[in-house]
Amino acid sequence: MFCSLRVVMPSVVFVAAVLGRNDLGAQGGQPSLTAGVVRDIVSGDAHEYEVRATAGDLVSGVMELRNVAALLETRDAAGALVSRIYFPDPAPSQQRRVGFVADATGTYRVSIKAADGFEGGTQIKPAPMVPVTGQRRGSYTLGLAASGVADRMRDITVPVTVNYPSPRLGQLAREIERGQRDALAAFWREVEGKGPLVEAIEGNDRELDVTFLWREHYETRNVLLLWSMGARRPNDYYFSKLPSTDVWYKTLRLRRDSRLLYTLSPNDRPGDRVLTRRIDPLHARVYPDDPTYSFVLESVVELPDAPDQSWALRSAPAKGTVIEQRFISELLKNEREIWIYTPPGYNAASGPYPFVLLFDGAAYVSPRFLNAPGTLDNLIAAGRIRPAIVCFLDPVDRETEQAFGGAGAYGDAIVRELMPMLRTKYAITTAARDMVVGGFSNGGLAAALVALNHPMVFGNVLAQSGGFRAPAPGSAEPNSISQMFLESSRVPVRFYLEVGSYDNVQAGAQPLHELVLDETNLMGNRHFRDVLRAKGYDVMYREMGAGHDMLHWRAMLADGLMALLPAQPN
Repeated sequence: MFCSLRVVMPSVVFVAAVLGRNDLGAQGGQPSLTAGVVRDIVSGDAHEYEVRATAGDLVSGVMELRNVAALLETRDAAGALVSRIYFPDPAPSQQRRVGFVADATGTYRVSIKAADGFEGGTQIKPAPMVPVTGQRRGSYTLGLAASGVADRMRDITVPVTVNYPSPRLGQLAREIERGQRDALAAFWREVEGKGPLVEAIEGNDRELDVTFLWREHYETRNVLLLWSMGARRPNDYYFSKLPSTDVWYKTLRLRRDSRLLYTLSPNDRPGDRVLTRRIDPLHARVYPDDPTYSFVLESVVELPDAPDQSWALRSAPAKGTVIEQRFISELLKNEREIWIYTPPGYNAASGPYPFVLLFDGAAYVSPRFLNAPGTLDNLIAAGRIRPAIVCFLDPVDRETEQAFGGAGAYGDAIVRELMPMLRTKYAITTAARDMVVGGFSNGGLAAALVALNHPMVFGNVLAQSGGFRAPAPGSAEPNSISQMFLESSRVPVRFYLEVGSYDNVQAGAQPLHELVLDETNLMGNRHFRDVLRAKGYDVMYREMGAGHDMLHWRAMLADGLMALLPAQPN
């Protein structure tokens, strides 16, 4: 059987290349690119190809792009989006593995749309990818090979563990054993569109059993659940199959307050996972809910006691104003975007106003992601926080600035350049007790470092899943940030720390023998909390059933703002 790659042009259809099925295992998970299309392309042009594939096929290959940016999209016969891959920069040459899994037998259309470049669209700066089109000329090479399930999975075996039984699946198994012919169809009607099964545990009011499902509609040899806790131990999260059925399942025991992101990887192989991972077809809820963004959509599981996220989702009776500006720093010798939020009815004569500075500003300000302006509007309207002025600051060099810069020039630029600039335009308080600096992940770490070094400016830290396991500036020792706070004199700063119980992010790429010195982000936050409390700091700490993601941070931002900027000052 062959995968035909056909060029589709106005009034002309011709076969451009034919590649047979390949055993991907022969080259360590990379396809054997035996033939391909080599073409010139000009920004603004779109080239389209037809690919015929069988259900379950992994259609993959390598695309090399030269001197232009491009969007590579695949759509099924009905026009539904199957995959979207960006080459955002017009590099002299860039190469990437591309492809998709055929969900059904049929014809798929692969399009290549060239541009001078794309603006936006990263996870830290989550805006739709917008093509910048001129007359840049480039070229590309593309080859695609279809690999069937039997060939691709021939030598793949995976461990399957069952830690928690699902009563509902146990009932289904008994019904099938008794010969109840409609039991299986009734089960699928019951769960269609509802996502994972959620079942109570007798005598346990803190947790629930959550069963993730996959309905086999093409040949399936295994299914992997991809979620935050699977980063280090993926072998713990392969599905079981209910005998004599099309039901694959994996049951986890989760906190009742969990809200988590996940994807599935049917016919999983580590080398193919970037192409085989997909949202849950049995569940309509995804994040983000707009497919025009450049990174992977993920499915959402939400349990009954998950934190209230309506502060970010509902429409407020009155809206504040957000203005985009540029911040030019002489100390840092760079410039960046900032967004300034002023509350509904802002009047400088009514000031001074409390102030909040949030790092990774584009993510916080985006209505599709953290939607901090919407949260602020709703909290102010409900009288839960005082009206505040907020600056959303975007990074230039995120890793350097946020992981280490808070202790040096980055913090100095904020205090000596950004704040004076803002105070000339807005009625901002000078009382540190009403000044908040915050962020997520490394942004939470940066906020803590800025406040430690400038406590007379910022008296409050809002850290969402802060990266506190990072080495302190000048140190290679994991968790030395906590040691740095332990050895420093206590300063008049309050802390709001929140983190997910399933935040399993590692501190960084480390040799295997050094991982024993590392710990999860959850443990890093607990460690940092304990150090602060031992030093006598005022620390508010929240731990919820979540991973390291924006869905969690969106919900918990309101809690942090209410803790640090209550309607009645502390």
